[in-house]
This record gives sequence, structure tokens and C-alpha cells, in this order.
Amino acid sequence: MEPSTAEVRVKSGTDEQQDSMAQSSLSRGVHQIPSMGFSNAYLVELGDQSLVLIDTGTPNKAARVLAYLASMGRKPSDISYIILTHPDGDHSGSAAALKRLTGARLAIGELDAPRLSGEKKLKEASGIWGLILGFVGLFMRVERVKADLELKDGSTIGPLTIIMTPGHTDGSISVYKPNEAIFVGDLLRTDGSGNLSLASAGMSRDMEQVRRSVEKISRLEFQMLLPGHGRPIEDVASKKLREFVRNGFR
Repeated sequence: MEPSTAEVRVKSGTDEQQDSMAQSSLSRGVHQIPSMGFSNAYLVELGDQSLVLIDTGTPNKAARVLAYLASMGRKPSDISYIILTHPDGDHSGSAAALKRLTGARLAIGELDAPRLSGEKKLKEASGIWGLILGFVGLFMRVERVKADLELKDGSTIGPLTIIMTPGHTDGSISVYKPNEAIFVGDLLRTDGSGNLSLASAGMSRDMEQVRRSVEKISRLEFQMLLPGHGRPIEDVASKKLREFVRNGFR
């Protein structure tokens, strides 16, 4: 069961918490929420003092999001939008709970909305990957939820622009803060050193689409690239991405 807002408490004044906050604030106005497991979730501060949450991790991560908010001196209702880069359970797992707890509007790419709502299967894969998904589904129950907004290429939420980047899923999106940052979901991954790799072939719908989508965002300018899995690239990220594309996606 997800905790209520009142049940979330944050210890304050410890060196450990201060270190965690320092590591989680990537730049002015962009935060990576700590302790989310193997999937990343981010907060973006908007000019009107509200926040956008990008991805929500696996189920039962709402308390961690709210705890980080409290450590910032913010309250749940400060989150005005939750944007999902795609509906996979390791990114949408806490979306329904966080929508209830914050009152935020939930947004996802229009082609992925039926998977989030339960009109279609959340994820489909064949062969060994299908068996793995079936096994994972025994332990990770994702609450389905209807999006408030179905996003298209070029949609905007405050200073953020939606870029359609299909391939991993039919409706995968990237979220672009012009000249500053791009949040790419599972379009790209990084390792512990920030080296780039493409989305997992076994878990993606169309790898040729993945490559075209990567080429598309490589034409943009941004300092930071923030993946759904792996370490964010925090400096000259668009240059590094163009080198990755020129080197044959290696």
C-alpha cells in the first residue's frame, strides 16, 4: 500500500541527507531523485515555482519522491505535471499513486496512452524476453491509470518541449529543455562512466526507429542528457551524442 502524504517523513540535519541532496541536484532547476533503484526519475523546476516530475520508477516509490520533495522544502501539490517518457512498469509503476498524492496532471505520448490505461498490454516482447517479462510481472504489479494529457511531437509544458522518439515503444517521448537538458527515457542508456548505448534490442519495438530517433535528438543542443537508466551526462552532452552517432552508435 502506498503511504499517504502525512505518513512520509524525512530526517533532517544529517551529513548523509545533505550529501544525498548535493548528489541529486544536477544543476540549477534539475534534480535526480535519489534511491529510486535501477530506474531514474527527475524533477524540473518551472519558472512559476511549480515542478514537473519526469518518470516515477517502479511500484512503491511514491514515498521516496515525496521524501525528496520534503528535503527541498517543497510539498506534494508543488508537482503540477507528471510526464512519463513511456509506459513500461519501471517508469510508470508509481504514476497512479503519485497522481493521487500530488493532484498533478499525468501526461504521456499519445501512442502509449492505451498501454498506460490498460486498454492494451503494458509491454509486449517475444522469445526469451517475453518469458522474462512474464516472470517479472508476477512480482511487479503496475496500477493502470488514464493520462490527463496525450502528448504529440512539439507539445509544450512550460519551458519543456516534447520530442517524439519512438522505437523502444511506439509512443516513446523525450523531454527537451532547450539548450539545457534532454530527458530520453529508454531511448539511450549509459554506464557508470557515462558512456552511451542504444535501448535494449530485446525490449524495444523497432531498433531502426530507435536509431532514427537518436539521430533526431542529436540535431538539438543541450548540456545534459538524462537517461532512464544509468548515469546522467552533465556536460557537453549534445557533442557526445553526435560523436556517438558518427561512430555508428558506439
